Amino acid sequence: MNPVVINESGMAFGLYDSEYLFYIEESYIRKSLDLRTVEFILGYKDNEVLMVEAKSSSPRPGNLMDFDEFINEISNKFVHSIDLYFSLALKRLNDSSRDMPDFFKKSDYSGIKISLLLVINGHRISWLPPIKDALKSQLKRHIKTWRLDIAVMNHEQARSYGLLC
Repeated sequence: MNPVVINESGMAFGLYDSEYLFYIEESYIRKSLDLRTVEFILGYKDNEVLMVEAKSSSPRPGNLMDFDEFINEISNKFVHSIDLYFSLALKRLNDSSRDMPDFFKKSDYSGIKISLLLVINGHRISWLPPIKDALKSQLKRHIKTWRLDIAVMNHEQARSYGLLC
């Protein structure tokens, strides 16, 4: 195991085995295509893939313009990540720099749960449901088409799930 820690938005994600970690945000192909993606994609437990986006804060739902812009930004990152991830996993794009570990290219996706996860550092738990609801509404078509799960949590919940060091 080659342990990896990813420092994002004031949180230390990890320790992750590099064989089950696709650091998509830092990948050559993402940069060459000029896409905005989540931070990383993790093969989690035996049957789940997590697409993880981290934020240090978010606007309150009462601030509609900023809140809508935030939801659009996060939604676009999730959509671009899904597109790039499956383009590589299904070998529609060539991963010449070998950024995506073989685990993701060889997985049988018929039985794997795919989850979109937003982690917001320092956020109150009571502030999370409106963000999750807005993301579910914005990503409704993708959630149905790909049978995705979506979760929004703060740093404490992420730590209890074993996502933070």
